[in-house]
Amino acid sequence: MNKIKKNKIAFFIGAFPAISESWFIEQLAGLIDMGAKIDIFSFKKGGKGNISEKVQKYDLINKTTYLEYPNSWFKRISIGLYFFLKIILLKPSVIFNYYIYTRSNKQKFTLKYLFWIGPIVNKINNYYLIHCHFGMIGNRFLIIRKILKLKQKIVVTFYGQDSSKYIQQKGLRVYDNLKRESSYFLLMTQEMKERFVKLEFPVEKLLVHYTGVNMDNYIFNFKTFKRPNVFRIITVGRFVEKKGLEDALRAIKIAVKEYNNIELNIVGGGEKEYKDKLMKMVSEMGLEKNVKFLGLLPHQETISLFRKMHVMLQMSKRAKNGDTDDLPFVILESQASGLPVITTRHVGIPDGICDKKTGYIVREGDYNEASEKIMYLINNPELLQNFSYSAAKFVKNKFDLKKLNQKLIFLYKSL
Repeated sequence: MNKIKKNKIAFFIGAFPAISESWFIEQLAGLIDMGAKIDIFSFKKGGKGNISEKVQKYDLINKTTYLEYPNSWFKRISIGLYFFLKIILLKPSVIFNYYIYTRSNKQKFTLKYLFWIGPIVNKINNYYLIHCHFGMIGNRFLIIRKILKLKQKIVVTFYGQDSSKYIQQKGLRVYDNLKRESSYFLLMTQEMKERFVKLEFPVEKLLVHYTGVNMDNYIFNFKTFKRPNVFRIITVGRFVEKKGLEDALRAIKIAVKEYNNIELNIVGGGEKEYKDKLMKMVSEMGLEKNVKFLGLLPHQETISLFRKMHVMLQMSKRAKNGDTDDLPFVILESQASGLPVITTRHVGIPDGICDKKTGYIVREGDYNEASEKIMYLINNPELLQNFSYSAAKFVKNKFDLKKLNQKLIFLYKSL
């Protein structure tokens, strides 16, 4: 087994721990099991709820250094002063670099960078490699790199909004510095790689590296269905436009006209305004008996729900602000559990499902077609059995975390 024995890797991420990013915890745990020495640097403290038992098992909180910029002005001044004095004591030249960076980039002097630099000024040189998760986090790290004059090589993994919405908001040149300074860019799907080639990222630095699934976490559940039982559907995701929750409700509305014993379970949370909009739709469509809002659940509870379901419905689409869903991890998780998926032909999703073998892919926004597929499975329940076996096999062959982490360790060693 490949092992990294002496050198440490620094992982930079936006928030840790986060319920919506269980895949990150799984990746860290898998790398630690393989002998990698890692620490986490997070720009924000994540939730305090029951996110994953592995956060405690692998002592991940104690491996995390927070670079959070406080909301309170009192804390900004008092803690900022502490960091300023700490830097003066340990490495006074950094203050000069700080000043030069802000002037050369025509920025006003900001305390924010003190909170990014102060906690790590005496420890960041202990790492031989920096792995940034999300492109915007890579851009933040470049500021730290400039001010601290760091030389380590950088790997950046891109996911969803950092490859679409962020670029649309900030402009096509937003990653120009990252293109030059990073050694590799790890991309979720083939479609994303094609997109990045068009964005003039160096082709030799682009690698498709799928988000891995730890198959040990999922209990295969053979799917069967018989009328007049309840046909249970689940959809998982934040309450944002790109998740296509409105289209999911429209698909259910059509399907219940043919078979009214359908139950849609919605797992997720978000802004109250958007949830109110969804609940209003449910009321106007007369779906109060068919739709359940289960809220934001701990990861393990969501996985347990898969065993009670017959199909996952994930109607992802491009939002008006340009945000995309790329390849939702729950699509892989559900199939690993033997749960077939009905989803959309949206950016990288076709990489994560075998159409007509592990589920169905419909056109983006086509809730009529999604409804037809739901009814087809209800009327042909033997397909659920075939899809169950094929789904688990498909994910194990293509997305097995252990195999993908071995590739990642090899990449780290090559640098």
